[in-house]
Amino acid sequence: MSKVILDASALLALIKNESGASTLEDMLGQIVMSTLSLTEAATILLQSDMTLQECEDCLLPLISQLIPFDTSHALLTAILTKQLKGKDLPLEARACLALGMKMNLPIYTAKQRGAELELTNVDIRCI
Repeated sequence: MSKVILDASALLALIKNESGASTLEDMLGQIVMSTLSLTEAATILLQSDMTLQECEDCLLPLISQLIPFDTSHALLTAILTKQLKGKDLPLEARACLALGMKMNLPIYTAKQRGAELELTNVDIRCI
């Protein structure tokens, strides 16, 4: 199996064993994420009663490769903001799309709006 990108919603679905989690279980060991997506997932988990240590112990073993949100990633995300004007996508979602474009890897999301984006150079798969 080759590498795949997960957005925060997909990672949280995997952790919480929500709908589509079984699809993602087969990808363990191949998951790539942006540090920005990690931030989003951690923020959501930390809003519960989870401690920072519990959050790290829960998230980090699932991610094979963390990609820093660097300058080129930031600028590609900004270009997508312009291209997707009116789609109301949060920063984390746009950054995830940019990472998929940059690495030429499929992106998995639990958000159904991903299928509606009509981007030709990104492989978005809804779980």
